Amino acid sequence: MSKALIKNRAGAYLLLYRGDSHPNFPGHLDIPGGEVEPNESYKEATAREIWEETGVHVQSNSLEELFAKQYKNVKHILFEANIDEIDIPVKLSWEHKNYCWMTREELLNTAIPNNADPYYVDVIDYLGA
Repeated sequence: MSKALIKNRAGAYLLLYRGDSHPNFPGHLDIPGGEVEPNESYKEATAREIWEETGVHVQSNSLEELFAKQYKNVKHILFEANIDEIDIPVKLSWEHKNYCWMTREELLNTAIPNNADPYYVDVIDYLGA
């Protein structure tokens, strides 16, 4: 599993709202990313998932690894993608119903639901460290 914080030139991060029919954590805040396909690197998977979920094109070799954590038998890796624009067009997939841009401070001050995705909680913990 790999995900990425997409940061624009103003320093804000792209956050997605999971759709109400999403099988995991419906309606919750999310960041782009997902499963790694066979014969795919974590960076390649992250770039592909960003494209599929947002329509934003990111070069896989431009992704910077922020952390890796083992969850049972699945490795989770978080990357950062820096976009040299402030307002980029976002085209959401079926998985998400909306998006927003938040600064680090806004993210850290946003309430986290008790039943939040552990990966999302780890991202917030990382940003707060």
